Amino acid sequence: MNNLITQQRFNLKNAKFTRIEHEEAIVATVYKISQSNGREYILKICTRSSDYLCEIYFLKYFSDKLPVPRIIDTIEPESGVYGAILMECLQGNLLKITDFTDSLAYEIGLLLAKIHASKAASYGDLTQPQQLSFDPTSYFTFKFEEGFAECSHHLPKQLLDQCRHFYNSNIQLLISTDGPCITHRDFRPGNVIVKEGRVQGIIDWSSARGSFAEEDFCSLELGDWSNNAARKQSFLEGYASIRTVPNYLNVMPLLLLSKAIATIGFTVKTGTWETKNANLYQRNRRFLERFLGSYYS
Repeated sequence: MNNLITQQRFNLKNAKFTRIEHEEAIVATVYKISQSNGREYILKICTRSSDYLCEIYFLKYFSDKLPVPRIIDTIEPESGVYGAILMECLQGNLLKITDFTDSLAYEIGLLLAKIHASKAASYGDLTQPQQLSFDPTSYFTFKFEEGFAECSHHLPKQLLDQCRHFYNSNIQLLISTDGPCITHRDFRPGNVIVKEGRVQGIIDWSSARGSFAEEDFCSLELGDWSNNAARKQSFLEGYASIRTVPNYLNVMPLLLLSKAIATIGFTVKTGTWETKNANLYQRNRRFLERFLGSYYS
């Protein structure tokens, strides 16, 4: 979809389109829209219809429950046209670790707990009820196998064999996880907008699903929020003010392995592992090699 089509359908005549570049934004294309009257919007173009449907579903679901952008208008995906969402441009900036205070950590932990407090009927893509399952391993296995297949002709056989063995040995741990509930599944600083030390919005809901709460603690354990123990404690205290913190440490290695496989697989499938997503690819491959190397040494 080009800018001319969106200008016409959203009536954005003479608007300025500024593409928002973000290393982690590996699927959607996002623009900041500036009009001559001073109004600003965010335009998100989703190359996959499933991402569009999820983004719409969760922005509407949380519109009166959490700080999320308000939907202005939409273009539904159809043959030859990607789904597009014109939404409110929240004031503030993407959170940086250097701006992560104890009070902000507490607030963000509290907001994550509010997301998880929303129970889901079952596991999977909530926009596709016919595909939902009561088995927490079902959707997780589907995504793991998808990523594993994408990596199968790329990663060394020994590394793939170790991934497979670790997965088979630990998948049963998911039976006792905390769910089903709504999970963001990409809950990290790059998807939180802040201003003057307060959260203004949680963005990018295209990966959200009915899943288990432990998934959203991956970024916390990877140090994406902060490696400061006090900040982490504040985050967990904020979460605990709403609901009990799940015992996520037992399943974390499996979750991180699956996340790395999915990310590597996507960069291989799209042919971006040596170009625009090279850093993302290298970071996840190093994690796999380091983690499996130490586990099987």
